[in-house]
Amino acid sequence: MKRRDALKRLGALGLIASSAVPVSAMQIEDKFCDVYKKYRPKIINRTFMKIKDPNHPTKGELKHTPDIKIGETDKNGYTLVEVTIGQKGIIHPSTENHWIDFIELDGDNQLIARTIFEPGKAMGFAAYKVKLKGIKKLTARAGCNIHGIWEYSIKID
Repeated sequence: MKRRDALKRLGALGLIASSAVPVSAMQIEDKFCDVYKKYRPKIINRTFMKIKDPNHPTKGELKHTPDIKIGETDKNGYTLVEVTIGQKGIIHPSTENHWIDFIELDGDNQLIARTIFEPGKAMGFAAYKVKLKGIKKLTARAGCNIHGIWEYSIKID
C-alpha cells in the first residue's frame, strides 16, 4: 500500500509540474497528432525565429510573421480573432513541401487555441471565437516546416 500511495503522490506532483509549463505544438507532435506522425520527416526546422530589423522586415520575414485581427464580440462575450500568416499582403504558400504546419493563439502566455495543417491542403489562416475579458496580450505563433517558428503579439486595451 505504501508504494501505491507514493506513486499517486508522484503522479500528482507530475501533473502539477506539467500544468505550470505552457504546451506548444513541438511538445505534442509525436504523441497525439497523426498529422505530425505522418509528415514529421518534412518538418525540418523548429527554431524560434525573430525579425532582425523590425523597421525593415524582409519579404521572407513578412511571409512568416503572423498577423492578428480582432473582430466583433458577440452577446455571449466571444470575440472573433483571425490569424493570417503573412503581413502586408505577403502570404505564406502552402505546398506539399513548404507549408505552415500549425498556428497557436496565446492569451497572456496561456494557450487558447491551436490549429494543425496538412501540407498543401490549407493556407496559414485560422479564426477563433475566444473570450478576451481580462486578457492584456494576444500572441500568435506559427510553424513553417522549413523556416521555423514565428511569433507576433498585440496588446489589448
